[in-house]
Amino acid sequence: MNGTTQPSAAIHPGEILKDELQARHITQRWFAELLGIPHTMLNGIVNGHRPVSAQLALMLEAALGIEAYIWNNIQADYNLQTAGRDKSVVRRLDAIRKVCAAL
Repeated sequence: MNGTTQPSAAIHPGEILKDELQARHITQRWFAELLGIPHTMLNGIVNGHRPVSAQLALMLEAALGIEAYIWNNIQADYNLQTAGRDKSVVRRLDAIRKVCAAL
């Protein structure tokens, strides 16, 4: 990408949320009820199948004390790392760079 060191696997914010809930002995079902979201939605996030939205990041900040911008940054990093590993995206970026280098 830009020469910076990246983890070998993209880290979904749900992995961090799962660790936080476990460390605090909070069940997903109870936490989902506290946030007012379906348990299936929270489970999808914790398992890396759903993104952390800005609205959810604000709720996580209120509930866990971890600032919303941190959740948003982790999600954005995950999105960029995942997109940067997509072969069709990489091919498109290479083509764009090739054309722009010739300008």
